[in-house]
This record gives sequence, C-alpha cells and structure tokens, in this order.
Amino acid sequence: MFLNEKRNINLNGAILLFFYFFCAVFATIQLNPIGTTQSSNAVPCNTRPSSDNGANALVEQMRDRPPNAYCVQIESCTKLITQKPTFQKYETRPFSVGGFNWTFILEPFGNKTSYGDWISAYVAIDPLGLVGETREVYAALSFLVYSKTLDQYWTSMDTEVRRFHQFRTTWGNPTFVQHGDFQSPNREYIFNNDQCVFGVDINVYPYFNKWEVLSTDKTVHEPNSWKLMRFSTLDKDFYTSDEFSVGGKRWALKVYPNGNGTGEGNSLSLYVILSGNTNLKPYEKVYVQAKLRVLDQKQSKHLEKPILSWFDTPGDGSGFEQFVSLSGLRNPARGFVVDDALSVQVQFESLSSTNFYSSNDAQSMSTF
Repeated sequence: MFLNEKRNINLNGAILLFFYFFCAVFATIQLNPIGTTQSSNAVPCNTRPSSDNGANALVEQMRDRPPNAYCVQIESCTKLITQKPTFQKYETRPFSVGGFNWTFILEPFGNKTSYGDWISAYVAIDPLGLVGETREVYAALSFLVYSKTLDQYWTSMDTEVRRFHQFRTTWGNPTFVQHGDFQSPNREYIFNNDQCVFGVDINVYPYFNKWEVLSTDKTVHEPNSWKLMRFSTLDKDFYTSDEFSVGGKRWALKVYPNGNGTGEGNSLSLYVILSGNTNLKPYEKVYVQAKLRVLDQKQSKHLEKPILSWFDTPGDGSGFEQFVSLSGLRNPARGFVVDDALSVQVQFESLSSTNFYSSNDAQSMSTF
C-alpha cells in the first residue's frame, strides 16, 4: 500500500514537472503572423517596408465641406445608434471612388475605453479590384458627422495614408465619436426629429504608370585618336574629326587651333561633341566620364584632362577653352607637334543610358 502511494506521488510529480516545462517553453515562443510575399515582377519604387501597423495619427476638427465619397442619413437615430441593444454594424451599398468599389461601415458600439462607449467608422475596399498592377491601393481617409448647431461637420482625419491590399481590405477609426459627445445637445448631432448624418472622405492616390531607369556602363573604351596634319597651315576657326561610335552614340573631336572663348589667341581649345547625327529619345540625357588628351609623340607624357558632363542635345560639346597654351604646344621638348602633325585623343570611361517605361511594359521588366 505504501509503495503504491509512493509510486502515485512520483508519477504525479513527474506529470507536474512535465507540464511546467512545456508552459515555460511556450511562454518564450513569439508567435508571428503568416508572412506574405510580393511578386518579384513588381515595378520599381515599391521596395519599402509595410506600414500596416494600424496606429492612428488623427487630426480632429470642424469643417464646412461635406464628405467627398459617401454620406449616410439615419432616421430613428436614437434607437439605431445610441440605445442598446442595437445592430452590431451597418455597412452601406458599394460606391466607387478612384476606380475601386468601397463600402462605409458604422459600428454604434464599436469600442469601449475608460472614457466610455464609442461609435466606430471604417471603410472597406472590394478585394476583387485588387489584382494585377492595382493589387495595392493607397488612400487618405476622413470620417465625418454633421452638427446642426454649428452647421459643420466634425471631422476625424487620418494623417497616415493607408495601404489596402488582399490581406488588409479595411481601415478606419475605432474611436470616431464618443457616445457622450454624440448625444450632447450642444452640438446637435441628433436633429430634426431624430436624424443624424455620417460621411466619409476617400482620397485615392493614383499609382504611377510611367518611370525611367538610368544606368551607367563603366566600360573603359579604347581611345579614339585623331591626327591633324600640316598643323601650322590650319587657318580655319575649328576642325572636326570623323565620327566614331561609343556606347551606341556617335561622337567626334573638335579642335580650335588658335583657341576659342577665353583661349582665343593664347591656347588650343579641345572638345568632344555628341554628333548631330545622333538620335536621342525625347528628354534623354547622356552622362559622360572621359579623358581628353593632347599626345606627346616623343616621350608619351601626354597632357590629359578629365571631363564629367551631361549631353542632352546633338551637337553639344564638352571640353576646355584653354587646354594647352600655344607656347607650350609649340615647345619641341614637349613633343605635341612632330613633323607638323598634332595628335589628340578621347577615351570614354563611363557612359549613361536611360530607358523609359510605362505600365504596359511592366510585364517585361526584370526584378529591380
């Protein structure tokens, strides 16, 4: 008998120990909501953390302007809104705003705090419209109730733009109007034989449907050189080289033997130009990082200067009015002019390109 009781005591102790162990384990486990993944084929500019934290940041005020989305006038307001028991919630027929269907929801006793009972107000979007490019909708919300005394609308405006999607189709204010305030005769929210009027603003922020992608090719291209023969006999203001192709665009070198601008009469001026035969897309700009050189044909101690410039019009040029002084150019020791020939060069180190897209191209876009 004693042994059986002792065995029972040991068994019960083991069960209790086992129970406490699992309680301790589960107490440390953090339960996370089910994660959802977004399509990897999304258009750019959408890579941001979710703001679906539900926190309310409200501005509350009186205003003259009526609701812009929908309005509900309720007869027998005292019975339907302020007296228990009443309906748990009232949901309107669907109405259209911003190309989407919505409903307006009122819950007469939707929330209770230390201040008392509250009327709650919400809007819900029809999830059937949340497909394809419009799988997410951003909207700013305001909820309103009319005061006859002031002939204005008490307005609770959500300062956060809310994101509606398949897993969050409803947003609103659980503490829209406190029952004590709603029934107060000072504001006359209930007026004209027991009427009351509620409304909602919905301002849908349209999705962008056009965008552009600026990219840079950092390939260091082979230099393009140009030799000007019989240099001492050149008497034109400027000379332009044959065109050459780099980065899908046509370019040329341009030399002012006797200088241009501030370099006129004292320096050689040297430029790289975007050929007039180049076709740019509307609004396209090309960013260029390159080096311009006057070559030392004796010791390869070339005179080199960098350019960092945008080109947005065929015929545009970038370079230097005073690339090298005429006295330095003619100095035989520097090797710039040999056998009455001058060699200049440009080497492209980086070029940009811009692609323009619209929503029709979204399906062909790769992941950004």
